[in-house]
Amino acid sequence: MKRLFATIALGLTFSVHAAPPAGAGAADQLRPYLQVKTVEGDEFRVRAFFSPSCSFSKQYLPFFLNLANTLPQDKQFAFTPVVNKADGLTYAFAFAAVQRFYPRYVNNFVEASLRGVQEMGLSTRNWIGIERIGKAAGIPVPMGRLVEDNLPVLKGDVDRLIGLQGKLKITNTPSVSVAGTYIVTPEFTGGDTSQFSTLVNAVISMVTLHE
Repeated sequence: MKRLFATIALGLTFSVHAAPPAGAGAADQLRPYLQVKTVEGDEFRVRAFFSPSCSFSKQYLPFFLNLANTLPQDKQFAFTPVVNKADGLTYAFAFAAVQRFYPRYVNNFVEASLRGVQEMGLSTRNWIGIERIGKAAGIPVPMGRLVEDNLPVLKGDVDRLIGLQGKLKITNTPSVSVAGTYIVTPEFTGGDTSQFSTLVNAVISMVTLHE
């Protein structure tokens, strides 16, 4: 498994901040969100991008859980990890396994990840930490075995996560994407939790009105 992860890691590319294109209009730069070309398949989805090692991801967890329960009926919520070197491919594969085979446990797994890393000092870069997170989340099978038994399909899932991350230009956590087009981060509200919540809901309402 380590050899396969090492091979996959060689092919990983990570997006970086890009300066606004020359001639970008003032209105575009003043919008309280980033707008990208709509990602096919995400038109009715709201994604919360997070990192288990990001303190702000943990800070905004209650908001994300509430958002998942209060979206319009035609919208779907999805937690989505940002695949990066700090958290490791092990975490990306573990999350993909939970999402595919135990979707009802995703919220538990996200919360256990945030608490495990930030309160207990667990590492998501090794299977010892991943196993403890899985147990805390109530996953009924060992995480390492679940991933190893399903590596081919999970590799495809992780590849799609990386591709999605690039198309949506996700570089910070937490970030919220709406309808595969609009991306909101706490930076737009100076880290104010209440304003961030208001902005996300406003963007969702804007999208709903234009459908």
